[in-house]
Amino acid sequence: MKIQLYNRDGADLWLEKVKDIEPNISEWELRVDNKHKYCLEYIRVIGGSLDEHLKIKDIQSVDPAGGPFISIGDEFEDKYKIIKILDCATFWISERNNDN
Repeated sequence: MKIQLYNRDGADLWLEKVKDIEPNISEWELRVDNKHKYCLEYIRVIGGSLDEHLKIKDIQSVDPAGGPFISIGDEFEDKYKIIKILDCATFWISERNNDN
């Protein structure tokens, strides 16, 4: 499953579902075509801090080169909502069904 994203640099950039975490919540990864790898190499991370193992935690937003700016709470296709950003390219997304 894929969510296509707009990128000003013309990159083919998308979120791809990796695995289910719990009902209606799944893990997704930000991916890009081979020609535009720099979009993820020059990504801006907002609101993060380092834990005791020097890993980034508490990320609020990420901004790949050429966009889009992605924040906790952002919604896509009126169905998917970012609920957690694990690292600069891994997200937890809740998926609405017809009931909620």
